[in-house]
Amino acid sequence: MAYLRVNSYGPFGRAFSSLAAALGTCANFLLGGWDLMVQALIAFMALDFVLGFAASIKNHTTDSQVMFWGGVNKVLVLGLVGVGVLLDSLLGAGEPYIRTAVIWFYIARELLSILENYGKLGNNIPPILKTVLAQLQEKGDITHE
Repeated sequence: MAYLRVNSYGPFGRAFSSLAAALGTCANFLLGGWDLMVQALIAFMALDFVLGFAASIKNHTTDSQVMFWGGVNKVLVLGLVGVGVLLDSLLGAGEPYIRTAVIWFYIARELLSILENYGKLGNNIPPILKTVLAQLQEKGDITHE
């Protein structure tokens, strides 16, 4: 019976594993942990990106610049979560109030964008939600990513 040895991946595998562990540890620290809220935010970000890409393909509006800056925007959102973690630490409240507020704000924003992209794919959206999306777009609070 063959057992998996720790060193069986060679020097490249060890370097890659070390880099992945270091990046994961840094991300965990900067995001204030890998809890359900961070997982939900990242899941909604990924779903929004996929639906936005699918809608752009369907509507023949795919643009690499829009996709690139949409990805940059999502990384910046994670950076703002990190800023929330730092502010919570500076305030010394013991609870992640600012981090939580930042995450909930961006979860709500991602959900609106998911809904918008869902509609661009030709799916029906309830009239009340269409009205809310139209009002937000008129005020400039939501932009297509």
